[in-house]
Amino acid sequence: MAVQGIGEPGKELFDLVLREFARRDLLDQVVRVRVYGRFYSARCDAECFSLYRINERPHVPPGLPGWTVCRLARSECFSLDLSEEAVPEPSSGQALAEARAWVERLLAALDKPGVFSRT
Repeated sequence: MAVQGIGEPGKELFDLVLREFARRDLLDQVVRVRVYGRFYSARCDAECFSLYRINERPHVPPGLPGWTVCRLARSECFSLDLSEEAVPEPSSGQALAEARAWVERLLAALDKPGVFSRT
């Protein structure tokens, strides 16, 4: 089954992320951010936004440092739900809604002093 593109709402969400990262002078940079007590790595460039959960367990072997929770581009969307357990079908309306929730959490965290660092 072919996955449909995410359409205009997905493009608008990606453009919002792109504008917000540019406004904060964070484009093309990796940012480590704490969101609801968990650490994430976020990056946005002209092609893609990604949010990656950082595994904080020191006993995990190298190469398994975390996992993608959200990836968004103008024509694609992958997102876990906010509990990081369920995976909606990529580029579906549900995946886009979950991506929007991640973006809102991230942008709110970036507005708080001392919750992110550039890596």
